Amino acid sequence: MRPKSHDLVMRDPALAAILGLSHVAQADFGAEGRLGQAWSSRELANLDAEHGAFQNARQLDIDASMLRRADSESTMERHLAAKLARQRDATAERLALLDPNAHSLEKIGKYTFSVNQTIVFGASEGLSMTNSPTTDIKPERLIFNAPCFGFATISGVQIGNTSVIIGGSEDAGNYTNVAVDVSLSMPLLPTSNRAIVTGEYTGLTPAPFSAGTDYLFIGTFHGHARMSTT
Repeated sequence: MRPKSHDLVMRDPALAAILGLSHVAQADFGAEGRLGQAWSSRELANLDAEHGAFQNARQLDIDASMLRRADSESTMERHLAAKLARQRDATAERLALLDPNAHSLEKIGKYTFSVNQTIVFGASEGLSMTNSPTTDIKPERLIFNAPCFGFATISGVQIGNTSVIIGGSEDAGNYTNVAVDVSLSMPLLPTSNRAIVTGEYTGLTPAPFSAGTDYLFIGTFHGHARMSTT
């Protein structure tokens, strides 16, 4: 190990005092970080040079330069690592727009499925529509293609064994495509269960439709579902 002036101070304080090196003992070698150590080494080098210890001063000056360079390189490495991390996060965020399920074990997307019944304008009749999805889905919104209010009433919406309407009946017009902030807390509907919608068509024939013509009344469920592989 290379001897330094402070080693002499610690080993033989009397001799260090004669040689004028006792001031080294006051140096702070406990400074935090390489930069603090570099400044301590540089100060010791200057003091040793003043007292004629040129060889030791030269070595301490080299130590200071190496410590300062190492601290500078470490700072650059940290900045580069932070930049690369920001780039990686930004890239992952943009790629998620193309494939949100890229790193997921479950592939989930927004899907839709419907129940429907053909009715005849002008003749009131009961509604009883049912269907099973081809992949598991959790409906978040129900939309009916009712052309106006008073066209049909909905008395039951059942998802599996859960009834969403828990009393009375509603106008299907409340659930059209232009309805605002209308959603229901519907449970997961697996392929093994069915969605059932019941109600009544009132017999109303709104313009421009004509009595006696057929109309396909549809209830559409929108929500997140397992992505189909078929």
